[in-house]
Amino acid sequence: MDNEFHTIIVGSGSGGLTVAVGLSKLGKKIALIEKDHIGGDCTNVGCVPSKTLIHASEHVGGEIGLEPEEVLEWVRERRDDLRDEETEFVEELPNVTLIRGHARFVDSKRLEVTSRDGNIRVVSARNIVLATGSSPRRLRIEGLPNTRLLTNENLFEMKKAPLHLAIVGGGVIGVEMAFAFRRLGGDVSVIDRGTRLLKVSEVEAGELLAERFVEEDIGLYLESEVLRYDDDTEILHLKDGQRLHDVDRVLVAAGRVPNLDLDLDKAGVEFHERGIPTDGLGRTNQPHIYAIGDINGDSAFTHSANHQGRRLVRVLAFPFLPRPGKQPHYPSATFSDPEVAQVGPTLQELHKLYHPELVSTHLVPLSDTDRGYTMDVEHGFVKLNVMAVTGRLLSATIVAPAAGEMISLLTASVNHGISVYKLADLVFPYPVLSDAIKKAANDYVFSTLTGLHKELFRYLRYRLRRR
Repeated sequence: MDNEFHTIIVGSGSGGLTVAVGLSKLGKKIALIEKDHIGGDCTNVGCVPSKTLIHASEHVGGEIGLEPEEVLEWVRERRDDLRDEETEFVEELPNVTLIRGHARFVDSKRLEVTSRDGNIRVVSARNIVLATGSSPRRLRIEGLPNTRLLTNENLFEMKKAPLHLAIVGGGVIGVEMAFAFRRLGGDVSVIDRGTRLLKVSEVEAGELLAERFVEEDIGLYLESEVLRYDDDTEILHLKDGQRLHDVDRVLVAAGRVPNLDLDLDKAGVEFHERGIPTDGLGRTNQPHIYAIGDINGDSAFTHSANHQGRRLVRVLAFPFLPRPGKQPHYPSATFSDPEVAQVGPTLQELHKLYHPELVSTHLVPLSDTDRGYTMDVEHGFVKLNVMAVTGRLLSATIVAPAAGEMISLLTASVNHGISVYKLADLVFPYPVLSDAIKKAANDYVFSTLTGLHKELFRYLRYRLRRR
């Protein structure tokens, strides 16, 4: 059995599969190690089942609607079908040896893989890529039995929808699942220690979603936390004496932790609880060992892990070529109702990077567009944060029915220096919600032209101070 490879990849999620497929096509001999299902979190317990559930939950009830149990079963069937397709695809990849088992370092060049039946295989390579992803953060809730505790890892295995689902965490997963399970007909309550939903997004986005929670009769308990659970009465006790009644399931969606159970110290790889530090191309302190995706702390999305993987294929296959530049700003999308999409830092973060007077903010409600009027859109906006004078787009947020489909234009603008002046000159088909982008850009242009001398003075003063 040949155990020498050009590259060993640990983990078959988005990042790992991208590297495996790319190097395979270039004729490199690859070992792909996976201890569980092909596709990683995204295919099995993340993006695919969650977005399938979000879509299917819109078709519950009515004359031809689905029952909640039928929706959950359909989600699993769709997930399993895709998993089988991906597994067959990987097993037939040329130049790729799929090894099932848990990998640990023997030293900086070798990995020991232990299969489920206890067999051990030691493999080595000139390059090693770690793409092991992350796991849900575990919270211990006093009195809550494991049979009632959910994370994204077992959420989609439920045969019946909860009568009252309590969600601990008001981030992306918590918000998305709140809308989905509310549509399935049960009660939903969201508990978060923070002051608003989606803390990584703009303030206006979190505030708008809180309004939608009220409209959808989703309970929201901010600046709160779970104290204990009474299994006999099905009461979830929160701080300040608040009680949630008839809670039959609790979903913990309170963050992620990188999967670092690899004996990294034996390879001399530096790491901390948030992940493995890298140089921006995924390279660790060991120049032949790379970490991409959730494990390195620079990527929180399937699409960013995929992008890191594609950049790494170029580095590993063509080391003589110039190295790729710095990583772009990765867009995010929360598939709530409405969706929230964002690229670049929030306004609060920008104020830490630049003097507040240098950042010009322009927000246009979707209701101010003709398409928003014809669709009777009550919620949503486009927000642009722009550098004064230059018109450089620093960041953008879209809250809209299809915000994830709209954010790409603004992502290109942020990452490729497309000026807001150019966005203001674009012609969109009529009528579309994207007209709000043009309106926000026009707001910047007109406000800049009328006060150009003041903005120019502030900008030059800022530049001189930084020298």
